[in-house]
Amino acid sequence: MGSVLTEIVIESTDPAGAAEFWSAALGWQRQEYAPGNVQWISASGDPEEHDLNLDFVRVRHGHEPTNRLYVNPSGCDLPDEVERLCGLGATRVDTTGAGTKERQTPWVPLVDPGGTGLTLLPARVD
Repeated sequence: MGSVLTEIVIESTDPAGAAEFWSAALGWQRQEYAPGNVQWISASGDPEEHDLNLDFVRVRHGHEPTNRLYVNPSGCDLPDEVERLCGLGATRVDTTGAGTKERQTPWVPLVDPGGTGLTLLPARVD
């Protein structure tokens, strides 16, 4: 049997704010590891379950979040979900450059309150 992915650690400038945002966005209850007060969320909320946890840690002193990870929620009405997530603290990413037209894509790039990028995807049509 191969390894099982159980945690994704997200470095954040505001771990508590990012955990609160993602908790509300996904409907998962926010938890906390002790010691260390590491904020985490999962679908079950049970630390004994082997479902996927998102763990939020403070970015190391003197560093910026690397933002090499994008969390991509999908399966929603995009305009309504963009409005809801922005109401929770996300901000839209400006995809226009100086003198260029806005990109026409089926997804919407956002940033959570802790500085982690996310791309809101439309519902898949197979």
